[in-house]
Amino acid sequence: MTLETLKQCRSASLAHANAKRRIAELLEEATSISGIRYDGDMPHTRWEPLSRQQRYVEALEQLSAEYEETTVAWAEKAAEVERAVRFLPPKLGELVRLRYIDGLKWEQINERLYISPTTSKRLHHAALKKMGLE
Repeated sequence: MTLETLKQCRSASLAHANAKRRIAELLEEATSISGIRYDGDMPHTRWEPLSRQQRYVEALEQLSAEYEETTVAWAEKAAEVERAVRFLPPKLGELVRLRYIDGLKWEQINERLYISPTTSKRLHHAALKKMGLE
């Protein structure tokens, strides 16, 4: 385990969350896509996808592939970090999990663990030291 591995894990976690968020946004936008196109008063007789629908399908396919890739990358790094975290005291392990596996910001971690920014920095330093990274 290296400090670079921790950073890569956090980066993969953020990429994974970003892909998941973008898929959710795309799915939310899909509710406004119409299935029939009209020219004047008559609908088209062929059920061809509209250009907007086609763009949606292509974007969803691309985002789904990106999500799968980020899931694999994140899972590999998260497993490596988790193996190292098992040997830490519970509070230090939770801090490392939240920061590097879950990709949370320091403010979110402090709020979740009910600790001050100073305490989180001290615990983070202690965790890295116990992991042999400092």
